[in-house]
Amino acid sequence: MKWVIFTGTWRLTNKEVENDVRLAARQVFENGDGLVTGGATGVDYFAMDEFLKLNPECTRIRIFIPARLDHFIEDYRKNWKNDPVTNIDIDNIAFVLKLIRERNPSAVFEVRKDSGDITQDEYDLRHNEEVTFSDEVYAFQVNNSTGTGDTINKAKAAGLPVTLHKQYTI
Repeated sequence: MKWVIFTGTWRLTNKEVENDVRLAARQVFENGDGLVTGGATGVDYFAMDEFLKLNPECTRIRIFIPARLDHFIEDYRKNWKNDPVTNIDIDNIAFVLKLIRERNPSAVFEVRKDSGDITQDEYDLRHNEEVTFSDEVYAFQVNNSTGTGDTINKAKAAGLPVTLHKQYTI
């Protein structure tokens, strides 16, 4: 089994991005492989939500977040809830992450556990962790998003293939 990182925008998406991510997640599952994400809204959410339907035991899911789950959700509400990210998006991500953790506690890796103060360094560390524990990358990059680019660059430097790299302009 391979572990496939789904990386992409957390902020700006549309139905085309969502449909592409969900289709790719189904293909990864049908290939017998596992999902890796950073637990964010947008691309990560679409992939996790789809995979959860296919693998309700969450045995083929790895989520890397930059803090304890409650601190991660707090950080989203405090620092990342601005248009187009809404409270509903954050509620959805919190629900899915808590459900995955409940069904398989070892599926959620809390990168930093000592405080709720999350900096860009912790988000960058999350990208490193995703790459370290993965075999392949599927990227869904909207408007040349830098976080997606960071994960792609780290994956290439580590020798991981970027098997799928879709680019969108929204």
